[in-house]
Amino acid sequence: GRYRLLVAWAAMPGRRRALTVLVGAVCGAADPASLPGHLKPLGEQHPTNGHIKTWEAPWPTPEEFFEISTKDKGYGEPILFKGLAKAMPAYDLWATDEQLLQRHGKEKVAGVEYDLKETRAGGQAEHIKNLGQFLKEYNKSDIYMVSSPISAKMQADVSYPEFMSCGGYLNYLDANTLWVGRGSSKSVVHYDDQDNLNCMVAGRKRFMIYHPKWKKQFEAHPNSPKNGFGWVDTDLDKKVKGYGAFMKLDVDSIDLTKTPRWSEVDWWYADLEPGDCLYLPFQWYHQVTAHAGRTINVHTWYWRPKKFDKKSCETARNNGELPKYHYNECTFGYEPPSGHLGVKKGKTTKCQKKKRPSSEL
Repeated sequence: GRYRLLVAWAAMPGRRRALTVLVGAVCGAADPASLPGHLKPLGEQHPTNGHIKTWEAPWPTPEEFFEISTKDKGYGEPILFKGLAKAMPAYDLWATDEQLLQRHGKEKVAGVEYDLKETRAGGQAEHIKNLGQFLKEYNKSDIYMVSSPISAKMQADVSYPEFMSCGGYLNYLDANTLWVGRGSSKSVVHYDDQDNLNCMVAGRKRFMIYHPKWKKQFEAHPNSPKNGFGWVDTDLDKKVKGYGAFMKLDVDSIDLTKTPRWSEVDWWYADLEPGDCLYLPFQWYHQVTAHAGRTINVHTWYWRPKKFDKKSCETARNNGELPKYHYNECTFGYEPPSGHLGVKKGKTTKCQKKKRPSSEL
């Protein structure tokens, strides 16, 4: 057939211009060979904006962290905190499977899924009831752990950074999750409704990150070819396999004849190494790929405070150093009355220091 190449310059947000290549066929379908990144891994369809900002110690104050969270007209700014998780007991205590098995082998796990390459349709490995069973099986099967909540005993090994100890962050905690895999896992493209602090205890992962400015376009015409990105919402159509809302794509081979609009999307990335933590504000879309080898990460979803609680920080500082709370010292389960921000309505969460027994040190 004969093909027509239409090249259009479009001003894109972020103070840069992107070249959008639209290929339309005079007869029949567009020639896949003419589409940059066709049948290539996600990301090769459009140049990256680069790595997100990296922050090394000294860490931000609670006030500075709130400023980061509310930048960009409230969208917030993703930040990689380099080495932040090395202060967690888990960083040393979970260094090997042997240590984990000895320390927490009998701990119950709340979720093990099939499909290292996530489809959200693989189902649960319901025969695995505790961490020990998982550790004996995961290196020789297609399973990975997404356990929420983390068991109370394991929560004692995980701590929050001091910049979250006051200001209201810990008053609006939603949930915590433990991820364990043998590496090479790949998630779908999705977003979370809450702010997320995701810490790498072992292994390496890459996050591909997309600005919420794309939300209206990403989610228009869900479950339809008109969408152009592959966005599906299982709540709107029970025939769609899986759960929640996500991009139904093969992230290793993007078919631009079916999802052509990925040629338009600018993106960032974050490379997490052992000991790093990623702050990801709510509704930033992301896709996660684990490098080969054992990976463990823990994260907390929380609802960002609508207002910074200045008084709580004044009180904490008057009492000395800012406290460092462990997960097991906090309650979880806050849900805002509406929206994505934490407000002092309903049942808020709280943290209270506990004396750590020698068996947890």
